[in-house]
Amino acid sequence: MRRTKEDTEISKLRILMAAEKEFCQRGFVAANMDNIAKAAGMTKGAIFWHYESKVGLFKAIIKRATARIKAIFQETFSASEPTLILEKCKEVFKRIKKDNAFNVLLVLSDTDKAKDIPKDVLLECNKDISEIMKEAVQRLSEAKKSGELRADTDVQNILITMILIMSGFAKIKEFRSLIDPIGRNIDDESVINTIFNGLLFFQKKKLK
Repeated sequence: MRRTKEDTEISKLRILMAAEKEFCQRGFVAANMDNIAKAAGMTKGAIFWHYESKVGLFKAIIKRATARIKAIFQETFSASEPTLILEKCKEVFKRIKKDNAFNVLLVLSDTDKAKDIPKDVLLECNKDISEIMKEAVQRLSEAKKSGELRADTDVQNILITMILIMSGFAKIKEFRSLIDPIGRNIDDESVINTIFNGLLFFQKKKLK
């Protein structure tokens, strides 16, 4: 019985990984269940045994992505090391950018790929992301009260700035013609470091 349960979990993981790739490449509407089945090494019938429909499968990969992002936030912010809150934010961004969860959620932000996604899926995802954002605001607010951030810091604006940074990474391909004259290779980590180093310098300068 235990072996059967383990096999089921392994099968579901194979399906989810294959589905993530397909939905990220094609979006919700164009994603092909035959492609997912082939990549997972299963039949469509086996997939629908685990997930009742294409919508159900899409919900599962979105839920998995938001769960991973939530875990990154909680692990980084709860770290016992006496690290500055903005340093922790920087680490969160680096980890999220490297995680495929970021690419999964980009499907929801892409107008073309997000077309026809069921509203209940979007609402559920927005609810999960909202909870993560509320926790981030709380952490930043606590840092402000403790004097780590300057008194006139607008924590919501900091968070919005961070979201815009991630949105910029999402749209990087669209700006390729503007970037090419500077250099084709983009070091994501260096870009994140540059932005957060500026924020940290600004905060430290004002707190002195």
